[in-house]
Amino acid sequence: MGARGTTNVALGAHPSSSSLQAALEASPLAAAIPAFSLVFLSELGDKTFFLAALLAARVGRRAAFAGSVGALALMSIISAGIGAACKRVPDAMASSLPLSRWLSAGCLVWFGVATLRSALATPPTDGDESDGELAAAQEELAEAEAAGRVAAGRLPRGSAVGLGVATAEVASLIFLAEWGDRSMLATIALAAAQGPVGVAAGAAAGDAVATALAVLGGSLVSGWLSEKVIGVTGGVLFLVFAAATWAGFM
Repeated sequence: MGARGTTNVALGAHPSSSSLQAALEASPLAAAIPAFSLVFLSELGDKTFFLAALLAARVGRRAAFAGSVGALALMSIISAGIGAACKRVPDAMASSLPLSRWLSAGCLVWFGVATLRSALATPPTDGDESDGELAAAQEELAEAEAAGRVAAGRLPRGSAVGLGVATAEVASLIFLAEWGDRSMLATIALAAAQGPVGVAAGAAAGDAVATALAVLGGSLVSGWLSEKVIGVTGGVLFLVFAAATWAGFM
């Protein structure tokens, strides 16, 4: 056995597992499913979710949905691109070790533990809704209105100009609110271990579904959302996907 074969045995990189990992990385669907699941659960009841619902009442549902989905899709593409770039740096430094996969798994573990701790610390009853993500969304919208960054409500909703201005305003607000959020960091971590195209598509789809729920009936949906259940489910999924990433199945 040559030196290369000895290295593979020492690292436990069996041909069958390598082939499976390569096949999964080549499948956009295999990357899209975990991205959709994690982002959808992360966005439900998040500040961005309530901000989209508030904007729908302020500027109209069409502008709120189009602006939110456009901004979140752009964020997903940027995050997947960052993850893909991070994936190549460690491999260039030490191609014999899957450092990018290990770092991705570590990030997912951190997100999972943090999400579980936050969910388990949540009281059984949600309490006053002025606390938490809704209050943060209301505060951010109030600051935007005070700064004149939400003026579409003063324009005719039926006009093309009003719709275009409202869509642009919503997109800018949602993009800034989402920057550095947990779903963005999770998308980067997933893209560092899987195909960026599938991750970006799955994350954008998860954002779109969550935004549709917020825009169509955010107040009604939030009434049956359980922050604890969503948090625990999301935290467990983070840990499951972290284990799969570490084992080379993602």
